[in-house]
Amino acid sequence: MSIVTKRIFAVLMLILLPHLAQAATAQSAWQDEDFASVRVLSARDGIKDVHSLRLGLEFSLQPHWKVYWRSAGDAGFPPKTDWTGSTNIDATGTTMLWPAPVRFSIFGLETFGYENRVIFPIDVPVLDPSQPVDLHLSVDYLACSDICVPATAVLNLSLPADRADISSHAHEIEKFAAKVPLRGDNLPIGVSDIWENSDAGAHGVTGTSGDSGDSFLDIALRDVAPDVTPDILVEGKPTDSFGPPLPTGQTINGAPVYRLTIHNNAKAASFAGQHVTVTVLAGDLAVEQPVTIGTTAPTGLITNNGAGGGTAATASPAPKAAVGQSPAMAWWVIGGLALLGGLILNVMPCVLPVLSIKVMGAIKLGAENRASTRRGFIASALGILVSFWIIAGALGILKLAGGSIGWGIQFQQPLFLTVMTIIVVLFACNMFGLFEISANRLNDLANDTIDHHQPRTGDSQTGKEGMGGHFLTGMFATLLATPCSAPFLGTAVGFALAGTIFDIFWIFTLLGVGFALPYLLIAARPEIARLLPKPGRWMAVVKFVLGLALLGTAIWLLGVLAGQIGPNGAIVVGAGLALASGLIWWRHKTSHAKRKPLLAGFATLAVLVALFAPGFAKPPANSARNADTQASGDTGLPWQSFAPDQIAKLVAQGKTVLVDITADWCVTCQVNKRLVIDTADVRAALDGDNIVLMQGDWTRPDPAIAAFLASYNRYGIPFNAVFGPAAPNGILMSELLSKDQVISGIATASGANGLAKN
Repeated sequence: MSIVTKRIFAVLMLILLPHLAQAATAQSAWQDEDFASVRVLSARDGIKDVHSLRLGLEFSLQPHWKVYWRSAGDAGFPPKTDWTGSTNIDATGTTMLWPAPVRFSIFGLETFGYENRVIFPIDVPVLDPSQPVDLHLSVDYLACSDICVPATAVLNLSLPADRADISSHAHEIEKFAAKVPLRGDNLPIGVSDIWENSDAGAHGVTGTSGDSGDSFLDIALRDVAPDVTPDILVEGKPTDSFGPPLPTGQTINGAPVYRLTIHNNAKAASFAGQHVTVTVLAGDLAVEQPVTIGTTAPTGLITNNGAGGGTAATASPAPKAAVGQSPAMAWWVIGGLALLGGLILNVMPCVLPVLSIKVMGAIKLGAENRASTRRGFIASALGILVSFWIIAGALGILKLAGGSIGWGIQFQQPLFLTVMTIIVVLFACNMFGLFEISANRLNDLANDTIDHHQPRTGDSQTGKEGMGGHFLTGMFATLLATPCSAPFLGTAVGFALAGTIFDIFWIFTLLGVGFALPYLLIAARPEIARLLPKPGRWMAVVKFVLGLALLGTAIWLLGVLAGQIGPNGAIVVGAGLALASGLIWWRHKTSHAKRKPLLAGFATLAVLVALFAPGFAKPPANSARNADTQASGDTGLPWQSFAPDQIAKLVAQGKTVLVDITADWCVTCQVNKRLVIDTADVRAALDGDNIVLMQGDWTRPDPAIAAFLASYNRYGIPFNAVFGPAAPNGILMSELLSKDQVISGIATASGANGLAKN
């Protein structure tokens, strides 16, 4: 029986081997990433007598990942092919076909692309069918899920000239070719009329967004089955952006009318007369049609109540849809990002100095009773939440007043920087043992205002202290966290600040809850604090080290202050605080009781001098420092001053522009600079004749930078983006940069296979 089995297996192999060999010669190897695999397929196993070769660029995507259509929408960019190195083909004559995409609506952004699996048919002209073809295809693409990752796949495929049989991949390639929208005359469905409607109050449409005065596109579709809900994709200028189609309840000659909101980044004063391409997706049908936008509604427009006429047809005004009225799922996803971003803030560099207070407080509370531990950490968590509510309220007031808003903008104010420096220096003196700022002592100072409704008793001596000191510790932690940007934080804050006042408070509440989670965890499980080491001599060493860390923070704050009020003003502040610290030390060391009040008074006077010094300081002459002189000295890179109006002009000249918005007070910006931008690999990628480095300094308020950030729905920094011939709308990077992200972004935006050439 085994002999028979072997013979059957041998016969099967003889039958299958030619087909297996054919498949092997008609495809490249997979190029694998964690999120996607890419390969190129051929509809034939050779090119004998073939003048046009049909290929297929196949993407196999992990769940929840996507790649983009030729017009990606509000974000992303499509796959770009580079045939450099290929032989016996006309690379300039290749044609890539785009199957009908799927719309992705998230966070108010509309993008178009593909999930799971897609094959892009590509027609490649063959120069000489009697010679073999060697294909070398480099594909730059962007894959997105919760994050977006630019990647490059390098694919190689050789096809002989002695055969041209249909390969096993031909059917799959043609299956996706059948999904490419139809063009030409006599289309089964299509656009019968299209016009711009600038009357937001006419023809109320549930779900449309925009204020009075915003514009819409009204599109009438013919021959669409009544049980099919169509999608409409409009391609115009690169800056044009349109919302999803919504039915108006109107018809023209029986053709239903749909309305698309023109988003704010569509800069045209009027779309009337503009030539656009409209793609209609309706069930299994997909068509593509070039049209010209009309100025007014055509005659014969009928509303659902039977009224005829043009744009004068009446209906109830369209309600304004705020950001907070986005789909519930997207709203809760943003909330989850805010919660996670707040939690990650606990390990960012800005918050490390305040760990001194948190750690020493936890050790102290760990030695006390369970109720005291719980009460102290709940108070700190409440201080964090109240601080985030105060920040949200301030940002809401600024938003209503039309002011510039953003995460960390309080660090642009000299008074805030001075107060923070004073607080940090005082806490450093506390760590050095010059005086005590314990929770009890802070309670004595804070209870008069925070716990004034409770009568003073001897509870502080029995361990039942009030919440004031712990509450203030939580507020201090929040203030020190604001110059940092954590992963997911930018997305959440951008969503909040672009929305309503309710959105701001909702998102900032979740940020506060995330930031307070460690406190809430210990409050829920006070026994965790008991796991910390017991107080002992070692605490003196730890307190000294943490005091040095706080002094380092104070020096950094003075450096930021120097950028605001000039070095002379910062020196006065620093000298005043140094004098105050010396007087506090003298007071601590002296044994003369009568000197202590006098020294304390002089120390207080020195602190007041430091506090009011910025008001008399003369700021630097230029409100925004010149990036050519300032930033170049920091990294040695040839940074140019920020000029957003020059970006499009430089891209039109074939340049690739890296935009970096930074500030002295942005700790994450400094981390990106030292660990990513100022490294040999990235510097090599940026060292090219076609690379332009543009840096904006947001250390002090700058309306141009604030407006630029808002145009990308960003309200905090760091902000890094790459613009180039292959990405004129820009490739936005994450808050925490990586070397691969910057290098890939430069290569992708420039359209080059690798780094920019010198």
